[in-house]
Amino acid sequence: METDHHINLTSAEIAHLYTTFSSDSMAIRVLSYFLENTQDTEIKPILEQSLSISLKHLEQISKIFTDENYVIPIGFGEEDVNVQAPALFYDTFYIHYVKQMSRVGLNAYSLGLSIAARSDVRMFYHEALKDATELDENVTNVALQKGLYIRAPYIIGPKETEFVHTYDFLGELIGKPRPLLGMEIAHLYGNLQTISLGKALCIGFSQAARSKEVTKFFIKLRESAGKHMDMITDKINGSHLKPPLTWNDTVTESIFPPFSDKLMMFHINAVMATVVGDFGVSLGASLRKDINSMYGILITELELHLYEGAKLMIKNGWMEKPPQAMNRDELANLSDKTD
Repeated sequence: METDHHINLTSAEIAHLYTTFSSDSMAIRVLSYFLENTQDTEIKPILEQSLSISLKHLEQISKIFTDENYVIPIGFGEEDVNVQAPALFYDTFYIHYVKQMSRVGLNAYSLGLSIAARSDVRMFYHEALKDATELDENVTNVALQKGLYIRAPYIIGPKETEFVHTYDFLGELIGKPRPLLGMEIAHLYGNLQTISLGKALCIGFSQAARSKEVTKFFIKLRESAGKHMDMITDKINGSHLKPPLTWNDTVTESIFPPFSDKLMMFHINAVMATVVGDFGVSLGASLRKDINSMYGILITELELHLYEGAKLMIKNGWMEKPPQAMNRDELANLSDKTD
């Protein structure tokens, strides 16, 4: 006798699908606006490819949630974007933006795949990883052709095997440290690029935000990002390496809002959350005490900004409640029961 056996989604699967849906819902509005403003015929196909991926994700996740009788997140709609608004960023920004977003997607989708058990969810993340890989390949090629790709610095490759024999290798909080390891350089460079993206977004969003409170928040983050970039640049300069160019000059003078304050707040909070995660990975990859101490300081400051951003979104009714465990104490409802 055959029986149908339906496997429920796990908490991890629900959470990652929900997060993916929300991020792609935002990306659709942002990319639609970018497409209306780009003048570069080589960049436009990259934006179209990225938009197509996000649209496909929303369709696939909506089907999964509908089949489970789960509510589909509201996300962001046409009311959150004005595609006719003048360009807030120059075309070169779009290349850097898609490159960074494809990197974030690769990390998120690989994590989503690794913790998924149900076959349809695993298939979704398999396809998402494939799409993100192809997008990253295409945007990298365009960036290289245009001379916009930011390479990490070159170092001399090892000629023989060496072992570490002194604790000086781990460094001290004060004093002259050893030169940076290749992995430490890679993380410092990667983090500097992500923060630079966040700062450029904050500059543009501070010009376009409608709310004075939201504008002040973006200005605060803009200044904080600049300080964090200086701290990381100091570590790079300490090993006589050249820091990468920033993207501050990719923001136009426009003050017309292309996005709702709700979307811009969500976007910046998502970028900050990504940076916090990157800092955590970088901390684990570093063997210099001064660098680890720096990452600890940066993580603490960013967590405070994230908390402030979340409060601002809650205050304005912009935060959708993510999936969460049941409140068993509330269900027990002890106060309404008699002895």
